[in-house]
Amino acid sequence: MSTHTTWPIAALLLLLWAMPGPAHTQAPDTPTVRLATNVERSYFPPAEALLRKAYASLGLQVEFVQWPLNRAQVELTAGRLDGVAMRTDIFFTQVPTVRKVNVPLLTLQVYAFSRPPCAASVSLDELARSRVAHQRGMVAVEALVPESVRLPANTPSDAFLMVSLGVADYALMLSTPWMSELPVLTRQGSLCRVTAPLSQTVLYHGVHESQAARVAPLEQALRAMRERGEIQQAWTAYEREIASQNSGLQAQPGRSLTLTPAAAPGSAPVRPPR
Repeated sequence: MSTHTTWPIAALLLLLWAMPGPAHTQAPDTPTVRLATNVERSYFPPAEALLRKAYASLGLQVEFVQWPLNRAQVELTAGRLDGVAMRTDIFFTQVPTVRKVNVPLLTLQVYAFSRPPCAASVSLDELARSRVAHQRGMVAVEALVPESVRLPANTPSDAFLMVSLGVADYALMLSTPWMSELPVLTRQGSLCRVTAPLSQTVLYHGVHESQAARVAPLEQALRAMRERGEIQQAWTAYEREIASQNSGLQAQPGRSLTLTPAAAPGSAPVRPPR
């Protein structure tokens, strides 16, 4: 992430560790679990902070590795990862070797982006006749359009750049409603969002089947955090900090979307409710 978001993320981490929860101490030899997190960084920091706290309540620390979705799946299958930070329901039906921790962490929508002007909506039939860029391995997106029209990319940034360069007609991305309002900035100009989302999906934490014994205690820890309002508070705090910066999302080849100051005054999204 850019230096513009260093303070909000640091503040969020401090906030989460200050929240009420099981007492714990971190010994130098605390066992470590390795979890895959998305190479896309724009909405993952709160989830990682929440998961660190849940695992700490089990006496474990977390090492996150930022890989493309398909790379993470290869490493998980080979047994070199203990789990994945967040995945959709459809992922768990397709990959039975990963056990779902059944506490919702975040609800996202699938949005379509294109070069201006953007329509109020786009049908799945129209998408099936178009060239559609997306992050490779994002199953919630892949389920919406036939394989024949998909243009897979390693990152959402690369998918957006395909649209800006005229290689693709649309880019599909999972996003929160507030973040989808941020302008997507490229060297060729800004992209806009089709107003109506295409679908909605819930993200859950997942662990490799070899770690199945951790599912129940993780569910207990995350459910308690959810009941105390910590999960919602983490997302609200993050959204408020990002929205207050009047930001845009800069698409750069092979990288995460980077939060930067918006290119033009008045282009910031509506701030989340306080």
